[in-house]
Amino acid sequence: MKKILVSLVVLAVAGAAFAATTPNVPAGYTGLWRFQNSANLGAATVGTDIAFCAGGVAVDCYGVQYTGSIYTYIGTPENNNLYGDNQIFQESSWNYMSVTHGISANGGGDYVNSYTIMMDYSQGSLSGLWNGNYYNSLFQTSQTNANDGDLFIKGPDYANSVIGCGDTGYSTLTFDSSVMHRIVISVDNSSFFRVYVDGVLFLDAAGQGIDGRFSLDPTFCLFADNDWEDAWGMVGTIAVWDHALTTAEVAAMGSASTTLVIPEPATMAILALGGLLIRRKK
Repeated sequence: MKKILVSLVVLAVAGAAFAATTPNVPAGYTGLWRFQNSANLGAATVGTDIAFCAGGVAVDCYGVQYTGSIYTYIGTPENNNLYGDNQIFQESSWNYMSVTHGISANGGGDYVNSYTIMMDYSQGSLSGLWNGNYYNSLFQTSQTNANDGDLFIKGPDYANSVIGCGDTGYSTLTFDSSVMHRIVISVDNSSFFRVYVDGVLFLDAAGQGIDGRFSLDPTFCLFADNDWEDAWGMVGTIAVWDHALTTAEVAAMGSASTTLVIPEPATMAILALGGLLIRRKK
């Protein structure tokens, strides 16, 4: 009887410890990039390495790693600082990132129609973008950057930026694009195209149809536009999911300063609890 009571107490304490750090990263992520490897800036933490391109051709990366106060901790309930560092990547105007997302065709079409993309990003320049209002492309579904970008930051200045594109319209809410923000694009082509800034829904537009404008080939581009409407910027984290995240899921991930906590695999949690029980019995 004593052993059973002790086990129950240990389980309760262990359960409280896990609950103290609640996972806020939904399952189903297929890619995670943290720019931690100075020898290979595109190295993936999860998934396939990012390629750096200009005009569709692989190029040497002009980006520089910086050590500063803007960073994201990514971890698990067992190890809160699993991927934590303070490296952010500077991406240059006219060069872009080619991202292999690792998602199979879904949503009833021949392409990827349901997905989520997250980026921690701050805009670093307005140079060369002025055309009444500036346009800075964040996201491009054409894997060869053959047409117009699909999500832009737009504004008369940094402090009054909006986000969107011609087909979706632009947000009525504004933000300061020179500050690091967590931008999340959640897409279900049969229903919606949603964009969040720091967990807040900025744009809630209709989907463009199965295999339409916002569907993905095996790769997509970040910070790319065929007319070179893209600016210098700083990137801290990029992640991709194989489905559209809900508003509540995105809100839980918060801003770029919010710790991202990945759920522990069930087997690891069981082993951890088992280890506690074994040590307790001794």
